[in-house]
Amino acid sequence: MKPESVVKARNVIGEGPRWNAAEQRLYWVDFIENQNIHSWDPATQELRTYATEAPVTALGFRRKGDLIVATGGQVAAFNLATRKLSSFTSVVEGPSMRLNDGAVDTNGRFWVGSMNSQQQQQPHGCLYRFDPDGSVQEMDSGFTVSNGLGWSPDQRTFYFIDTFRRAILAYDYSATAGSISNRRVFAQTAEEDGYPDGLAVDAEGHVLVAFWGGWKIVRYDPDGRQERKIPFPVANPTACAFGGRDRDELYVTTARLGLTKEQLADQPMAGDLFRVPLNIQGQEEPLFG
Repeated sequence: MKPESVVKARNVIGEGPRWNAAEQRLYWVDFIENQNIHSWDPATQELRTYATEAPVTALGFRRKGDLIVATGGQVAAFNLATRKLSSFTSVVEGPSMRLNDGAVDTNGRFWVGSMNSQQQQQPHGCLYRFDPDGSVQEMDSGFTVSNGLGWSPDQRTFYFIDTFRRAILAYDYSATAGSISNRRVFAQTAEEDGYPDGLAVDAEGHVLVAFWGGWKIVRYDPDGRQERKIPFPVANPTACAFGGRDRDELYVTTARLGLTKEQLADQPMAGDLFRVPLNIQGQEEPLFG
């Protein structure tokens, strides 16, 4: 389970990894300063970088091809050939409010959370569901930095992270209706753990969480108990996703944001993309639409 740096990306804040099974490529974003979407082929080691005209904080794959993304307060399409964004709709308004992490559910809907970028510890964030018909539903509210979204394999539980409350939340979930209820704390993390950031739910129903400032990934069983820890050589793992032909490799993005020159000297792989081989399989990545 030793993490291996596979792309020396040096991302300021790498985030939102998603595995494209059709292409056998991993996509992720670096949205602070660089405003890039990256795409990497493990077989050929080819790295493609797409500069975006606005910061993209989360992405998913569309049935029609190309990407659905969260950018600023909008959900948009990103055309990989033209490298252009086409706005679908505005979701949040206000100079300091923006969308953050997002994920596509098995019925092709894009779920995305918001945050106050100037007052990150204030509970101004909301959770939204963006449907293929273009409609937007506010699903819940009162969050600090909205992060880490995922669903259990039986489609009965939805997971969501409220970062500055250090809370991994769980909801009852109806896949047919696209509804959530019975919000509860799945796992309350400790200050010494750092901050919970992105997550992935594996095929066994365990939840893997990246801890910003925690130097680790933690795997929780379906009852919220820590099942294992995967130590990292960098302080800021940000998000994780399963990939590879058998979906048994965990890809982890990391960040350099906020590290001093001395800390960067001690963490030369900060901002890299890592891969962790596991004897655990992830779920398939759904498509929007």
